[in-house]
Amino acid sequence: MSSDVLVKATAAEKTIRAAVAITTNLANEARLRHQTAPTASAALGRALTASLLLSSTMKEEERLSLQFLGNGPLKGIFAEANAQGEVRGFVYYPRTHLPLRKGKLDVGGAVGSGTLTVIRDQPWRKDPYRSILPIVSGEIGADIAHYLLNSEQIPSAVSLGVFVTPDETVTAAGGFVVQIMPGASEETIAQLEANVARATPISQLVREGATPEQILAHVLDGFAPVTIGETSVRFGCRCSRERVLGTLVALGQEEIQTLLEKEDNVSVTCEFCSELYVIDRHAAEALFASPE
Repeated sequence: MSSDVLVKATAAEKTIRAAVAITTNLANEARLRHQTAPTASAALGRALTASLLLSSTMKEEERLSLQFLGNGPLKGIFAEANAQGEVRGFVYYPRTHLPLRKGKLDVGGAVGSGTLTVIRDQPWRKDPYRSILPIVSGEIGADIAHYLLNSEQIPSAVSLGVFVTPDETVTAAGGFVVQIMPGASEETIAQLEANVARATPISQLVREGATPEQILAHVLDGFAPVTIGETSVRFGCRCSRERVLGTLVALGQEEIQTLLEKEDNVSVTCEFCSELYVIDRHAAEALFASPE
């Protein structure tokens, strides 16, 4: 597969802002890491892509996370991205799979009703910016558009797609966001709405081998979009052995000793990437040893 990438563009004298992400490798790696069933794979892939698209307007040191908490069998999705194209995430019940709905994976049914929380972590702010809204469809794309309109006051069209084969492999994934900025004319808005309404599904475009530039030209037909940035995309987790050791210290000596009474080591699995860290007895006990 070709490399995943996110491309940003503007059009109509900067009154249209757009971003397109190809995330096939990312979505399939997430599937493999978490052993997700098809419906869960589609939900996670869409959320990871959505977090990347939203992060495309962030400054370098910012992080953005999405948390869907619903009453469907999936229960929840968490995705986190930064401006460098690194993204990670997980679903609460990875083996969730539902019957097809109108020939498509039923992500909305898997998510159900509940809340979407968007968190922007900005180092220059004491507390992160947090926005909590009701889930409007559970299909992810419509929920992100609802967030952008109601929390950021930016009218947006969001399209997300993940294609999963019968053997559960993700063979195409991607998404785009198109936003109307201040100063856009009525004619521009009307033409853009018509373009989005007749656009080919994003997963089909990716399956057919369309590049981000070709997808932009398709969605922004008649506007001559100008590319303003490109970022490589990858699954990237911030977990490490050092972080795990810090977590064990936080648990306390009594809790660690209880664990060591059952096993000869302490095993910790990162919920974001499923990386397994095995801390042997000597290393675990050394965390609480008194300095000589």
